[in-house]
Amino acid sequence: MALLITGLLTVPEAFAGFSNSVVIMIAALFVVGEGVFQSGLAQKAGQLLVNRTGNSEFKLTIFMILLVALLSGFMSNTGTVAILLPIVVSLCQQMEIHPGKLLMPLAFASSMGGSLTLIGTPPNLIASQSLIDNGYQGLSFFAFAPIALAILLAGIAYLWFIGRRLLDKPLEKESDGSTRFNGEELLKQYKALSFIHYVLIPEQHQAVGKTLKELQWPSTYNVTVLEVVKQEHNGRFRLPGSSSMQQVTAGPNDILEAGQILILYTDEDSFKRFLGTTALEEVKVELKERLSLEKSKLAEVILTPQSRLINKSIKDIHFRDKYGLTVLAINPQYKDPKRPSQKEKLAYGDALLVHGDWGNINLLANEKNDTVVLKYAKQCPVQNEFPYRPIVAGSILLWMMVMMMFEWIPSVVSIVIAAVLMILTGCVRHTDQAYRSINWQTVVLIACMIPMATALEKTGGVTFMSEGLISGLGQFGPVAVLAGLYLIGSVFSQFISNTATAVLLYPVAILTSQQLEVSPIPMVMAVAFLASMSFSTPIATPPNAMVMAAGKYTFFDFVKVGIPLQFIVAIIVVILLPLLYPF
Repeated sequence: MALLITGLLTVPEAFAGFSNSVVIMIAALFVVGEGVFQSGLAQKAGQLLVNRTGNSEFKLTIFMILLVALLSGFMSNTGTVAILLPIVVSLCQQMEIHPGKLLMPLAFASSMGGSLTLIGTPPNLIASQSLIDNGYQGLSFFAFAPIALAILLAGIAYLWFIGRRLLDKPLEKESDGSTRFNGEELLKQYKALSFIHYVLIPEQHQAVGKTLKELQWPSTYNVTVLEVVKQEHNGRFRLPGSSSMQQVTAGPNDILEAGQILILYTDEDSFKRFLGTTALEEVKVELKERLSLEKSKLAEVILTPQSRLINKSIKDIHFRDKYGLTVLAINPQYKDPKRPSQKEKLAYGDALLVHGDWGNINLLANEKNDTVVLKYAKQCPVQNEFPYRPIVAGSILLWMMVMMMFEWIPSVVSIVIAAVLMILTGCVRHTDQAYRSINWQTVVLIACMIPMATALEKTGGVTFMSEGLISGLGQFGPVAVLAGLYLIGSVFSQFISNTATAVLLYPVAILTSQQLEVSPIPMVMAVAFLASMSFSTPIATPPNAMVMAAGKYTFFDFVKVGIPLQFIVAIIVVILLPLLYPF
């Protein structure tokens, strides 16, 4: 808008990005990826990881990197990491490995794998379109694959022999030695056990016959009812788990009855005030020891880098109403866990301990946009009512790949048809889910960076950068210029969007090639690689940011592991590009 208002761009030039075929392709690819997720195809790929690794850390590391790289070659890097992140965390617990040893390699592999195909990452698509827009032939579907495979192999070797040692951290073992999901341990980690209390509703109590909503205990006493232990009306109390007892998640419309036991969540002072005012009876110690929260109703949740919940309070987002889950505790990054207030705003890096029905937790686990469920009970699996959908989604994806490989129809048409087929076949259940699956921030960013590049060309910014490269390195040949371009772009990409970096530098790469009178393909592909291969900061890519909290990484962890890998990738690109795509 600033460029438009100042007259550097005309109105058509300012909004031309929204009609660009690359923007349409990227939006449609999000819908295709959503079909892969919702159909269960991606989950089945993740299950392969579980079935094939056994109890071997080597197999787990290598197979995980290869799987995430393959998936990232055909769909969103962020979505791939969101699916595999909880699976990898669970496997680390089973194998007694600190998740920090594997989650950073998971994020790095998604970036390396995204460069395998033309559709794997936005910079690749934009690279091909930039060449076409300047009168050159576009790139083929697997044009990036040979170099990307070399990078992937080198990355595997580096991450196994060096990276995992730099990330080696002592395992935070569970106190009972269990390798399965342990709800009791979660309560201890989040220091939530002291907030759990048990009360009995006596006969003739004023709460009998009223709903929890009518009683308004959360707002009046800061007390939340988590579960209700119901018993049959046989006059005798039986322990939970017996045939006459039922322990259910409390709901606002539940009507209280005499003899019921309520499991409450509140601090000690509020509990004492609550007992003194309501005259409910605290459960005896011997009985209290035999009662507990249903562990299958607990889960650990982290926020995704682009979560809509960031900077909003639990009250603002109506967390309990929206998800059917209660936030028991919050663990801010680098701080101790605590019980959250309703007005406290959520921040990126926060991990939440939530409680609710297993079905609601499972629904949240399948929703990857705002949150990722790291730990929860895997029992009660929901049977897939449409087992054919993974096959259908895989067939659509394969058809799209074939169409793009042989270029029988324009790539944008192939991708849009695939997106429509995902909806028509039910792989994406509803049209509104298709719209929600599109990362509009990415779409708008690309559409607005395209006119930014136009402005750089019109004002001479591209020429300035190009001449600077040529005057400084041109005497050493095009390979030296390519290396200089790669170095400059790599620094940019650690702190700003990889897409923005690519869009800004493609005109520089093409003009520099024209002035040197060499082929622009190596220069343009170098920009695509430098934009995608960003490892040195947690903010360089969304996958990096996503694994930071789950792996308990610091900023310096990314620096010490990412910078050597950054140099290894740079050497491979600078050496192989001129060999495979001569100037």
